[in-house]
Amino acid sequence: MSKPIEFVVCTLLAVALVTAPSIAEDWPVYRGNQMATGAVNIALPENLTVLWKNTLLESGYEGTAVVSEGVVYVGDNDGTLYAYLLSDGSEVWRQTFENSGFIAGPTFHEGRIYIGDFNGIIRALDASSGKLVWQYEAQGESYAAPNVVGEHVLATTEAGELVSLSVDTGELQWEFQMEAPLRCWPTVVEGHVLLAGCDERVHAIDIATGKEVAGVDIDGPTGATPAVFDGNALFGTEQGSFYAIRVPAMEIIWRHQDPQNINPIHTAAAVDSRAAVFGTQGKIFYAIEPGTGKLLWTFPVRSAVESSPVIVGDSVFLATKRGVIHRVDISTGKELWSYEAGGNFQAAFAVAGNRLVIGNTDGTLYCFGTKEK
Repeated sequence: MSKPIEFVVCTLLAVALVTAPSIAEDWPVYRGNQMATGAVNIALPENLTVLWKNTLLESGYEGTAVVSEGVVYVGDNDGTLYAYLLSDGSEVWRQTFENSGFIAGPTFHEGRIYIGDFNGIIRALDASSGKLVWQYEAQGESYAAPNVVGEHVLATTEAGELVSLSVDTGELQWEFQMEAPLRCWPTVVEGHVLLAGCDERVHAIDIATGKEVAGVDIDGPTGATPAVFDGNALFGTEQGSFYAIRVPAMEIIWRHQDPQNINPIHTAAAVDSRAAVFGTQGKIFYAIEPGTGKLLWTFPVRSAVESSPVIVGDSVFLATKRGVIHRVDISTGKELWSYEAGGNFQAAFAVAGNRLVIGNTDGTLYCFGTKEK
């Protein structure tokens, strides 16, 4: 069973000032890397086919899968976490938790899987077996994957709490509380966790103490995990504005808004040096020049967009609530390929081993690639 997702929400800025990976053998965290750029510099084959798919009988996927060392990890809406081989989709293990459900995806870190459920229980499991290592009961639902930075397992909840748990034991180290829900992926830049969101403000939290140290106002709540590129955090809001904020100075660099189509932005952006690409509830994908905020192109679709796009080489992959996947040229926005899966895509893509993995709410996990001859 699945709880409905409402998007007057709060977001954690997914930021880290490091270089994005140039290859995609693994996709261990939401958006692929600690900057949450959703971008890799590889080239997938022109003609993609479904290499394998696994379909659940009575559940669906809303959380984004992760991939590490040739294994795909993903949770379903009814509390089962699965491990599948990336090569052929065969099941490695499954672990079911009663009266549970995973709206968010997992995180892989140093041989463990970390995941939160809609009861607010945050768990660490052994990645090779699925065996439970520890669990912590938070105050509200988890709508975002945890992040692991050093000794901190950072997690946000619907109750407006950001918690830091011991990576070894799950013991609470500190808690930051705000009067608004948090549904976003917690990441860190220069020792600070950045929270953006429901109170129309971006907060910088000291990772060592859990105390707020800085902030800046924005024009509305946000439900999108920002990407960080060239020192700027890029993300959209419920007011249809797309921001670039310098971090950790918390200075607004530019703001873009389409005056003809002001609609909430729920997706994270995929960002590299050429473009920041995101989708809206107004049935349009936008490509923005990341340094200036200049509009590069738009790509209209036939439904609202919840799934965050990815940049793979010279292509951008997009998925919609109507169950269609589009591949477009990053320079022009011209469509190159499409696939009608049906269902509803809310999860984002994972890219690993020259393959593209995504699940939908109908309960099918797809792996796209090219069959070896």
